[in-house]
Amino acid sequence: MKVSFFVGALALVTVQLAMAAPIKPQKINEAMVYTISGKSYQQAREDLNAAIEERGMVISAVSHVKDMLDRTSADLGYKTNVYDTGGETLLFCKADLSQAMMRENPHNIALCPYGISIYTLPNEANKVFLSYKIPPSMKIYQPIHRLLDDIIQSVAE
Repeated sequence: MKVSFFVGALALVTVQLAMAAPIKPQKINEAMVYTISGKSYQQAREDLNAAIEERGMVISAVSHVKDMLDRTSADLGYKTNVYDTGGETLLFCKADLSQAMMRENPHNIALCPYGISIYTLPNEANKVFLSYKIPPSMKIYQPIHRLLDDIIQSVAE
């Protein structure tokens, strides 16, 4: 009885630690790509929306990239879809970070809004991908990079 309780408790702690561990992004071309397993696209999408709003930000726009690609594929001679579900980029800003970035250089306006994309791929239905553009190496952008990572880490929990 004691051994089975110990094994069960150890398994629970191991699962909790694994869930709390941050997920590591991959640099793929010009994107930071995070892979989440164990959540449906819909749940990850809801969690992404909540993670942005919980940090006091408003999603200013949603770019429906998958819809555009699907709509134009046949006309351009493509027979398959790039994305299975999603294929959206959520756009948002954080006032204090954007203020600092643009006060340092008003031309940094091109770096705002920030965007996180969310999607699944046809042959990897059990994975949800979240990605964003590789951030500029400017020191002023580092807090924004940490914000984007933090948002995605909270979706992965």
